[in-house]
Amino acid sequence: MARPKDWQPLCESDPVPGDPEGIRDQVDHMKLIAHYLRTQAAALNAMADADNLKGKYAEKLGEDARGLGRKLDEAEDRYREVKGHLSSWAGELEEFQRKADKALQDAKEAQRTIDSHEGKPEEKSSDGKKKDGDDSTSPEEDPALKQAKEDLEDARRRLGTTTGDYQERADHFAGKIRASIDDDMKDSFWNDIKAWVADADWLGDLAEALSWAATIVGIAAMFFPFLGFLALALTVAVAVIHLAQALTGNGSWFDVIMDIGALKMARNGIRAAKAVKALQQSSRKTAAGLAKDKAASRAAQGNASARKTAARSERQRGGTSSKNRQKARGRRLRMEAENRAMGKQASNEVRDSALPQITARDTRDALGDKALARQMKDIKKWRDEYPDNPTLASNAAQAEHHKGVVRGSWTVATGLDTADKGGDALSGGEYSRMKDRMTAPVGSQW
Repeated sequence: MARPKDWQPLCESDPVPGDPEGIRDQVDHMKLIAHYLRTQAAALNAMADADNLKGKYAEKLGEDARGLGRKLDEAEDRYREVKGHLSSWAGELEEFQRKADKALQDAKEAQRTIDSHEGKPEEKSSDGKKKDGDDSTSPEEDPALKQAKEDLEDARRRLGTTTGDYQERADHFAGKIRASIDDDMKDSFWNDIKAWVADADWLGDLAEALSWAATIVGIAAMFFPFLGFLALALTVAVAVIHLAQALTGNGSWFDVIMDIGALKMARNGIRAAKAVKALQQSSRKTAAGLAKDKAASRAAQGNASARKTAARSERQRGGTSSKNRQKARGRRLRMEAENRAMGKQASNEVRDSALPQITARDTRDALGDKALARQMKDIKKWRDEYPDNPTLASNAAQAEHHKGVVRGSWTVATGLDTADKGGDALSGGEYSRMKDRMTAPVGSQW
């Protein structure tokens, strides 16, 4: 879009010059150059890694090709960094110009209003005379004219703020670009890290070995739940290696996505298992309270007649001695204490009872996790013991849901792992080629 030529009444010329679209065209051009450099660097690295050449000349050729490939990779970094700075500056420049153009438009409208009031005859006061002691010869200012002058000053202030911000951000991006190109192609710390990861072939072997170990330990954790944390630790280690390789352009971001998916499934499964345990404890507590009330009520019904008799005896006056009334009161209190003790005993029996025995089917239903199977059976046991209690029924329903999450998380994680390990065999190598297309160092936009 063409810039305004006339900047009156604000200033003499465009205070925020620049061509955002032209800058974006240069960004696209630099993107193509960076892509070309990266392609050539990859070709040189492939030449260096070729094993079909033999002899000293081949070693020298490979060494030189690898070195030149790294230099081209560094040049690609420079182009990519500058391209990023220019792209950001184009967006901010466009916003500064929008604000400046709006200020100019408002200023021109205000100036037209001011110009339209010039040359108008001065209005006289209502009585045609000056007030006593008033030496002013200026009539009262027209409200529209006053507002137009205020609008013009506001436009000048806004343009001044925009111009200041424009200069500050222009200097900022200029410094960024100078920092990106004024280094004589010296390797940065990040370039050294990228080179180290590229040369560390053992990292890929370690990641594959740890991945297989995580798979094996994950299956074993079905029968020995304490191994679950070891499987999680191995998965985290694999994810860290894959992330380091992807960040440096030496690995596929697809592997990172798969690792994140596996970790998310593991987290969901762990959280669901903890939720089942909490529900089991809640059901025990609720059932203990119900057992306490039921036992105490049953005991109270059994000695209700005796307690009533004792209560009447302790209230009698006249011929009944004080000693007899005290004995009656003691009998009543003792029976009430026995009722409470019966309730407490029933509560303790529920609280301290062992988890129920499980069958092979229960274990299979919980994917081999015996602790989860016992907790589920305990929750259902107390639900069936007190079928009218809404808390126990709700706990059982929630536990079933969380058990489903545990099973679903394990199934999805296992499916992802199996697909990843068998992808090449099923696709004839296309799976690995697909992952290679998702390889790019951090900061790249491809």
